[in-house]
Amino acid sequence: MAGTPTRKDVAKAMRDMDLCFMSTHGADRTISSRPVSNNAQVDWDGDNWFFSHDDTRKVRELEADPAVTLDFQSRDGWITLQGDAELHRDKALFASHWTKDLDRWFQDGIDTPGLTLIQVRARLAEVNGRMGEGRVDLT
Repeated sequence: MAGTPTRKDVAKAMRDMDLCFMSTHGADRTISSRPVSNNAQVDWDGDNWFFSHDDTRKVRELEADPAVTLDFQSRDGWITLQGDAELHRDKALFASHWTKDLDRWFQDGIDTPGLTLIQVRARLAEVNGRMGEGRVDLT
């Protein structure tokens, strides 16, 4: 069994993880989860980026409470990231994170009305699996 994972281990594992569940807090103290993609970000630096329409419950919940959890799974393990979300509506930033696969969800590309980019800054990773088990402080 592997030892206690490090930030470097988390970054390496994140290369193979794209789809996750994003959990947010609702106004009625419930937790909402939904599948999202980080657009196959290969060089993970502690931030995850997700595109969304601005008229979603997810965006409304993040506006009210930016605390978020991201749950990733690969063949070899699981990583849960806890962090804070920031919402962006800047086309230059959209362009720097855009991938061709997003055209299927946002037909007008970065000009899609109401397009929002969600940046999640991870503070803590909880790791389980082949790389080890434990918590990694990411601040």
